[in-house]
Amino acid sequence: MPDVITPEQFYDSRRDDSTVRPVKKLMMAILEDALRCFQNNIDAKSGARKRLFQEAEAWLCGEGGEGPFSFEMVCETLGIEPEYLRSGLKEWRRQQLDGLFTRRLARRSPVVRAGRISSPSRRHGKRASEA
Repeated sequence: MPDVITPEQFYDSRRDDSTVRPVKKLMMAILEDALRCFQNNIDAKSGARKRLFQEAEAWLCGEGGEGPFSFEMVCETLGIEPEYLRSGLKEWRRQQLDGLFTRRLARRSPVVRAGRISSPSRRHGKRASEA
């Protein structure tokens, strides 16, 4: 007979993520850096920028990958569907190559100290129109 746990037991262990919060922040920083390297260097023809693009592309779009900081593990930990993100990146790349869309990630991280994702139009709790 399988062990049974109550919903309270299951969710109590998930509520306090203070021990994994620093790891999640690190994983978010790794993912953001890879996305930035992928997007900002897509047009590189040679040199260090080309290498940065290739490494980011291999990590983001490559299949498999093992270890705690593999793309799949980072996405799983952050609650992101890896295949959905990959399909979005492939579509973005197609649009870039076709010259249809040129928007890239912001230079700075949208992650604020409290660990929340904020929209670019909001700063310090005020709307851009109020500032």
